[in-house]
Parts: sequence; structure tokens; C-alpha cells
Amino acid sequence: MREDADRWNARYAGRAAGTPSAPKGLDGFDGVEPADDESVCLDIACGTGEQSMWAARHGFRVVALDVSPVAIDALRRSAREARLEHLIDARVVDLDDGLPADVRGVCSLVVCQRFRDPRLYPAIADAARPGGLIVVTVLSCVGLSSDAGSFHAAPGELVVAFVALDVDIVRSVEGEGEATLVARRR
Repeated sequence: MREDADRWNARYAGRAAGTPSAPKGLDGFDGVEPADDESVCLDIACGTGEQSMWAARHGFRVVALDVSPVAIDALRRSAREARLEHLIDARVVDLDDGLPADVRGVCSLVVCQRFRDPRLYPAIADAARPGGLIVVTVLSCVGLSSDAGSFHAAPGELVVAFVALDVDIVRSVEGEGEATLVARRR
């Protein structure tokens, strides 16, 4: 964890959180509102929290996870400034250890943007409650002209992984170095 945290802390040092934005893949998607006051959005590898802030502004209670204390501090500052701190539980978490047990099966929306660890795919699906939406975007080798490297997903990786889980795939797009999957938990 220390090496990952140091690398991401250096990247986020001095950066403020960006503009709140919907997770990639939800553009033009209807029905992404909390079902009730207890609806939880899990933002995995949240960075400075652009999707966390978007979800909180839409009424979700958010659990935001990242390995970088610098990024989590930036998210907490942004949440305080926007008076959303009561909706965002920002945590420093080593995702190599998996997802926290308290998010399993309770999330109306699970977001994982630009973080890839295929070992976490089952836990990502398990975090969603029945009917919950899962939105995953990873770097992909699809559409790249050169060798993409180990951080990029192979063609069809998300679909192959998630079709084997307890979800229905709603949308899948690959190209230009990214793959995005939207699924709903059965």
C-alpha cells in the first residue's frame, strides 16, 4: 500500500478536486437517482472525488475509497465547502485488501472509474444491492495503436468478467483506449 499511496499522493499534491461529474457510461442514462434517503453510492478509487461529489449532489449517501490520503483530504475539503460532508464518508483504503465489508450488498450505485483490478470484479458486483447499478470504466487496449501494457484491459474483459456474476449487462462500450460497462444487479 505504501508505494501506491506515495505515488498517488505525489500525483494529487496541491490539486483541488475537479468539477463534479457523472461517471462515464451514464451519459444519457435515465433512472440514476437515489431510491430513498438511505441510497448509497460506492465510489471505488475515487481520487479527489468528482463522481463522489456528483453522487452527493444527486442525493446519494457516498462511501468514497482511495489509497491516497492526499486525495481523500481534498475530497473532504470539497465536501465541506459544498456543505455535503454529511453525505460523504471518505476513507483511505488499500484496495489490494478488497472492499470494506460494510458496503457488501447495500449500494444503489457502484462506481469504479479508471481503476482496474480484475480480482475486485466479484466484490464490485457484490457491493450492489438487488437492482443496483454498477458502472466500471477501465483503460483498455482496444483502439490503441501501440502495446498498452498491464494496466489496460484485454478486449471484452469487463463483459466476460461481469457476465459470470449476478448482473445483467445494460451497456458495454470499448474503444479509444477505454472500456466502460454498465450493469444492474439481479
